[in-house]
Amino acid sequence: MSEEATILHADLDAFFASVAQRDDPRIRGRPVIVGSGVVMAASYEARAFGVRSAMGGDRARRLCPDAIVVEPDFAAYAEASRRVFELFRETAPAVEALSIDEAFLDVRGLERIAGTPSEIAARLRGDVRERVGLPITVGIARTKSLAKVASNEAKPDGLLLVPAGREPERAFLWPLPIERLWGVGPATARCKTRARCSARRAELPVACGRGRHACVGSCSAKASPQAPRCARQSCGRSLHRPSHRASCG
Repeated sequence: MSEEATILHADLDAFFASVAQRDDPRIRGRPVIVGSGVVMAASYEARAFGVRSAMGGDRARRLCPDAIVVEPDFAAYAEASRRVFELFRETAPAVEALSIDEAFLDVRGLERIAGTPSEIAARLRGDVRERVGLPITVGIARTKSLAKVASNEAKPDGLLLVPAGREPERAFLWPLPIERLWGVGPATARCKTRARCSARRAELPVACGRGRHACVGSCSAKASPQAPRCARQSCGRSLHRPSHRASCG
């Protein structure tokens, strides 16, 4: 495998809630819920109590009665996003926005002038923290899918490199619950779970250890060729399909 891990997935942490905490020092480090009717975002302090986005406000407040509820400030979000994306474009010539608070950056060919992908990512995280006042997590990998999974695993406020190569990529990806794969929704996850096979039967290099939940390794095409198509597609996309190699133009 000749490709290198040069794709960054940069994702602001609990974006709406982090902007609120940044702008009001009194609520920093405290559980914050954005939105009173339906939860639009929750700080990691609130998430520790089980609060999640799209949850009803009443339920969220029952789970976390000490949470501070703030109304959304879309002007502040737009301005913070604009400043962060300016930093993205200063960091890499190829940037692909996924949403207001996340993007892929392709840093191929920048090592001589900007350092390794890990050094570039670390510098980007510092710049976002210093110049915008927000925490950001970065995953680095050979493909978009892997980079996005890596950033999710590194949250909050972290950096994770998945080295390029079949073995290190499998070692990272296979033990994870199948739901961690980009694009796997509840219905597909249920299908994968029904089709899972044990680590012993599949002769996997890692055990899933996830109880009733399928892990990526148990649903890979090579580990379980008898699994139905829906139980193999995401693994193939994450590790093998060239269409998921980033082209961030």
